[in-house]
Amino acid sequence: MKALIETVKTMSVRSRAAGNSIKFLDHTWNDPGCQRLIEKMNTMTLDQLGIEGPDDPYHFQKGLNRITIEASDDYRLVLFFIKKGTIMPLHDHPNMCVFFRLLFGKLDYKSYDKLDDKFKYNRFSLDEYQEILGNKKTISAKLVNKTILHGPQFLMVRPSRNNLHAFEAQENTCFFDICLPNYTTDSLRRITYFKEVCPTQMDQMDAAELADNTAELSTAKPKGLTYLTYDTTPPKLPVNFEIEEVPYRGRLL
Repeated sequence: MKALIETVKTMSVRSRAAGNSIKFLDHTWNDPGCQRLIEKMNTMTLDQLGIEGPDDPYHFQKGLNRITIEASDDYRLVLFFIKKGTIMPLHDHPNMCVFFRLLFGKLDYKSYDKLDDKFKYNRFSLDEYQEILGNKKTISAKLVNKTILHGPQFLMVRPSRNNLHAFEAQENTCFFDICLPNYTTDSLRRITYFKEVCPTQMDQMDAAELADNTAELSTAKPKGLTYLTYDTTPPKLPVNFEIEEVPYRGRLL
């Protein structure tokens, strides 16, 4: 774990030096440092992470359980344990790169991209964000992936691709997330939970509810077009959703 954390720190320094730019984070996949990070992440065993498996009551105390291994403003290493039948609501990772490794289990998985760059990259002030959220504004998005994930499996979330996702555990499931950089409390990298709107309901929506050019896009109907309404942001979580924080018991050396 120590070697993985040091590799993450090295990448975070490089990202910060690049201004945590979209260009840098979108192209980390081709970066040698990123490849080292992925290699070390993929070689971590359940034993090293202190995980006994899908029937371990310690890690599956509630529907969704989270272990933060280490975190700073520049990065975050987190383990999630999701009981069978639990839903992770639709949420985003604005201006972030996330290395996602499904360790074991099975997820019914969907990912989306926002279509308007202003909302894709959170190009608004905190005051405007709070107004968008408070008024439950709706934006356009595109469904880019709908699949079943089986562990072990690796994927990446980037600022411009697969940046929003939701999933339901078909089995007791564990995945390992490394975020680069970490979420913030301002609008730049603030996590938001969304609700998907059925396209057939758009005709009943008032134009004042729309935050982007959704009305124009609804006539063109690009493949995979859908609509997302801003729902909530921590500390307030979606209805019937809670996260149990669990201490890490794996190795740090």
